[in-house]
Amino acid sequence: MATPVNPDRLGPAIAPYSQAMIAGSTVYLAGQVALDRSNQVVAPGDVYEQTRSALERIRIVLEDCGGSLTDIVSATVFLTDLGDFGRFNEAWASVLGDHRPARATVIAGLLLPGLVVEIQAIAQITREDATTDTVR
Repeated sequence: MATPVNPDRLGPAIAPYSQAMIAGSTVYLAGQVALDRSNQVVAPGDVYEQTRSALERIRIVLEDCGGSLTDIVSATVFLTDLGDFGRFNEAWASVLGDHRPARATVIAGLLLPGLVVEIQAIAQITREDATTDTVR
């Protein structure tokens, strides 16, 4: 059985979905974007800042599951402009360092005006203390 994850630190989801679902030791994260805690306002900044913001939201979800960014095994990235790919990669590397999960990048339109990046991820959390009991 899968368990929904909706960290209070992120505020309410903007639609009827969970920020993540944890099934066994696998965490399936919803796409994360650069929103403020109200989930109403796009955080300011270019693709570099928005990427760092989206990854911060992913970090928060994974922490609530007992994990961290280094537990990400796969990610799908949605960019609105292929020209942002280089700056996106700079931001990604500045946050993830040497951790290199599998990744696909897609050029797509995003739901809210001003958003330039969305990141969806799958993580595998295998530590003994990371169970569905840790999910809040």
